Amino acid sequence: MQRLFENMNTVKRAIASRWQLMHQECPIPHAQLELLFTIRHAQPISFKQLAQQLHLTPGAISQLAEGLEQHNLISRQTDPKDRRIQCLQVSPDGLELLHRIENHRQAIMESIMTDLTDEELALWLRIHEKLLQQLQLDPATKQGKETK
Repeated sequence: MQRLFENMNTVKRAIASRWQLMHQECPIPHAQLELLFTIRHAQPISFKQLAQQLHLTPGAISQLAEGLEQHNLISRQTDPKDRRIQCLQVSPDGLELLHRIENHRQAIMESIMTDLTDEELALWLRIHEKLLQQLQLDPATKQGKETK
């Protein structure tokens, strides 16, 4: 188990290092880029929904979004169902940036996994999906299952 934990940390650090090199070409900080990806996947999305999804305060979301707006990567729109709520959407410039970043990420992942067979990749994916399911369980619920 210790060896597995050490390997997971080593892989995480190595991939993070490659991401950092890629993000140096990006005009916005990493936190704003992650917010941009999140907005794209859930748009239109309110500040409150973003805060809940990312486990941040609405104020933190507002600060990050302000930087994205300054770079013309997102736009605000009033929610037609509730005019008090502002929703965010990715602008065409934001979509273009995300497309470039995704192409870079794809190239990095392909270079990392070039020596893995289709079977190894499928197994890796199944293991990671299983781990994600365990991590997404409510700790209180999981605790209850373990004690029974």
